[in-house]
Amino acid sequence: RLKIRNLDEEILKAVRQQSTSGHQAKEDLSRAKRAIHELFSKIRDIKRKAEQSEMMVQEICRDIKSLDYAKRHLTATITALKRLSMLVTAVDQLDQMAAKRQYHDAASLLGAVNQLALHFDAYRDIPKISQLKQR
Repeated sequence: RLKIRNLDEEILKAVRQQSTSGHQAKEDLSRAKRAIHELFSKIRDIKRKAEQSEMMVQEICRDIKSLDYAKRHLTATITALKRLSMLVTAVDQLDQMAAKRQYHDAASLLGAVNQLALHFDAYRDIPKISQLKQR
């Protein structure tokens, strides 16, 4: 009889343990599902942020290209203005030398004027440039 009672107690204990471990397994599974859901949510957020970052990088690159283009044109404009200033100064000096009949000095300056004038061939339709070249 004692054996049966011990055996009953062991069976009862095993059933309780099985019931408890089944409940624990359900909780563990539920926690794992929540963790997976959170992980997918974080992955989605990371992908969204990466896409936003890529769009920002593309906008920045577009802005840099635009600024680079403007810089190139600004540099070309500054160079052209410097050359124009040098050409005007040289032509004025040529006029003064011609008026003073300093033909030898004027001859050496004439080469520089001709070199500078070559840079403005594309602008020959502009009246002021045309007048300057004719002087």
